[in-house]
Amino acid sequence: AKIFSLLGDEVDFCTFTGGPFGAVCDGLTAGEGITLHTVPTAAGVRTNTKIIDGDGVCTEFNEAGGPVTAEELALLKTELLRCCGKAQVLSICGSLPQGVEKDVYKVFTEFGKSTGKRVVLDCDGEALVLGLEANPDIIKPNEYELENLGLSTGLFGKFSTDPEERLKEVTEACVKVAEKYKTTVICTRGGDGSVLVNPDGKIIFRESMKVRLIGFSGAGDTFLSGYIAARFDKGFTEEYALICATAAGASKVVLEGSELPEATDIDEAIDDIIRPKNKEFKEIPIEETILEGIEPWNIKKICHSKTKK
Repeated sequence: AKIFSLLGDEVDFCTFTGGPFGAVCDGLTAGEGITLHTVPTAAGVRTNTKIIDGDGVCTEFNEAGGPVTAEELALLKTELLRCCGKAQVLSICGSLPQGVEKDVYKVFTEFGKSTGKRVVLDCDGEALVLGLEANPDIIKPNEYELENLGLSTGLFGKFSTDPEERLKEVTEACVKVAEKYKTTVICTRGGDGSVLVNPDGKIIFRESMKVRLIGFSGAGDTFLSGYIAARFDKGFTEEYALICATAAGASKVVLEGSELPEATDIDEAIDDIIRPKNKEFKEIPIEETILEGIEPWNIKKICHSKTKK
């Protein structure tokens, strides 16, 4: 939500809150020009801890959210229905707290699709398996989440540890999911880049930017927000939207903790992808990404129009 707002979009954010951390999160979010719709819960907001060692290996300690009562969930559904009417894009993100039905994201996706919205689903496990039955427009699993999706559905098995074979298997997995559920699959692969496959079978590969890794927190969300802003707000091509996403994610991981990049940081990263200062990487021909009348590397263009999310 904060990245959408930073890129100039109007954002309505629906979430549970509660406890001391809930109050902190509410204050930080409200200060970003976001319209906040919160439902207090007795359990309060959970905490997640990430520890990065000297080799860049991240260890996560994630608390289970909730439990959430049926009454609290009903209130959140009401808030979502109330604020979502004028939205063009419905982004459904995050793990499900205890006490919430596993098919709730499927219900939210069905609502969004029935009202003509673009629906983006970013979750994992059973919530993703069931949510896919409603055919969201986009899902964004990482490799681990994609592998678990294959094992849960029987579509494919574990991925190889060999880098070349693994990329082939990840790509084939994305194709299978895209075909079966009529959705665009964007699989993030950390330092190995990303793969996009749409329902028509189009495949796009994007290498990651080589930057100093400092903080993982929020990197995937920042990546996805960059893609949505470029793709649905300005209508950029999938290729260029993936460049924007890569630049946004790279701009985040060089920052500590939950600090977020500025639009100018993302802008500079996009410029470096298309016209790299490090000549180890191939320069992208402008013809591949240009839109008529628009310089594609300037993400400030994205900030000019308002899309309600």
